[in-house]
Amino acid sequence: MKYEIIDNALDVESFDELQSWISSNTFPWFHYGQVAYDEDEVISSNSQNTRKTPLTKLQKEYNFALVHMLYNDGEFWCTSETWDVISPLLRLAKVEKLIRAKVNYYPKTSEIVHHKDHTDWRFEHKGALFYLNDCDGLTVLEDGTEVESVANRLLLFDSSKPHHSTTTTNADRRLNINLNYF
Repeated sequence: MKYEIIDNALDVESFDELQSWISSNTFPWFHYGQVAYDEDEVISSNSQNTRKTPLTKLQKEYNFALVHMLYNDGEFWCTSETWDVISPLLRLAKVEKLIRAKVNYYPKTSEIVHHKDHTDWRFEHKGALFYLNDCDGLTVLEDGTEVESVANRLLLFDSSKPHHSTTTTNADRRLNINLNYF
């Protein structure tokens, strides 16, 4: 699988501003009841219907995230102040047309919970994950490549291919920004 990792992606000032803004106790979070697909959902793959494997007990327990949607379906969902702080990341990823942008908050768990594989959309597009904090959480790509959560790291990949996230055990939360774009 083709992907690129850029460490120290943003300059220190831009990263510090972005991390401080999102990590503050005034940044609003919204509960999303699923991280990946519902275990009963049937998806179409290569013209065949395949049922995803059932969620494990831990996957069921931690099949949620806190999310702050920034942009979706042609609409801004955040304040202009938040957008201004996010903008350097969009330039860095060379976003021409944005599909969706959101901030993810995964909780600390007693052991790493691997969420279910998923695709962000079933059509070819670009994906970028920007990591806001250091932790033992991972992004696992289709070929099994594990990308560690390192603050100020940018992962560029094809998010129309299966991948998944995890929780963290050694930080109070795992924070990243997810971009889908052309």
